[in-house]
Amino acid sequence: MLLTKIRIKNFKRIDEVELPFAGVNILVGTNGSGKSSIVQAVHLACCVMRQVDRVDSGKTSTVGIEELDYLPTDDYKTLGHGANWGNREGTPSSQVTLFFEKADGSVVEASCRLRSARNAGISITGSVPSDLTSLLRTKKKFFSAYIPGISGVPNKEERKSKKVILKACSFGDSNVILRNALLLLKDSDPRNITLIENWIGRIIGPISINVEHNNDSDLYVRCAINMAGSAKPIELAGTGYLQLIQIFCYVLLFEPGVLLIDEPDIHLHPHVQELLVKVLAEVAKERGIRILLTTHSPFIVRGAP
Repeated sequence: MLLTKIRIKNFKRIDEVELPFAGVNILVGTNGSGKSSIVQAVHLACCVMRQVDRVDSGKTSTVGIEELDYLPTDDYKTLGHGANWGNREGTPSSQVTLFFEKADGSVVEASCRLRSARNAGISITGSVPSDLTSLLRTKKKFFSAYIPGISGVPNKEERKSKKVILKACSFGDSNVILRNALLLLKDSDPRNITLIENWIGRIIGPISINVEHNNDSDLYVRCAINMAGSAKPIELAGTGYLQLIQIFCYVLLFEPGVLLIDEPDIHLHPHVQELLVKVLAEVAKERGIRILLTTHSPFIVRGAP
């Protein structure tokens, strides 16, 4: 089933908004207009719906702060629109609803209301019908993947477990663990790296990614990028290259139903921005996912299908 529409109420800058979805969806607006609020609301709702014990309209379930795979701010009570979240029925809260179209054309929806828990955490009430359980309620599957802007990678990364990698990437911290994410993809299927190389190659030309780690002899994960016949450590690659690697790494790492990308244009040349959107549209169609991105760039919009 494909996501066809979202509705958000009372989250950060958003009073209420309803957005229909296609393969690629682009949010354009001034600073502080609510673009990032929409992206964050969707990702937070999807993470909480997946992590709580139950999603029930008549009962409240809670996820502790330390357990959450994503949280836009530690001061989470301020995520309400116009008023801080309360912790009782009838107090300020936020609501996110996801609409899906079934094969027979009928529409099914999942909805959740988010507010503060009485202890440190987020409480949720709502409804996830059985048709959507496998999409939204499977513990090991992330329906949404969130990509903020990247700002470089550290010089070294020790090998991390799959759980640590996925949690860091779900929080949007993939820049500190990008080598590990690439290694995880390679170990699960070497063709994953080839796919990333092909997608990026259609945007900026030939590139090869070599990531290695020997459990017996290596403390750190090694990763090199080869461009135009010259190989260099990944930390010396341009930020634009890292941005593209991060985006397509997420497509394969999470296999999400919706990929959320916040301002991918920041480190990319205008021509590359246009090509990126075209390739993302092809990826969305090939893999049956939705892509929602925010931008200030006319080149992103110009490159859209």
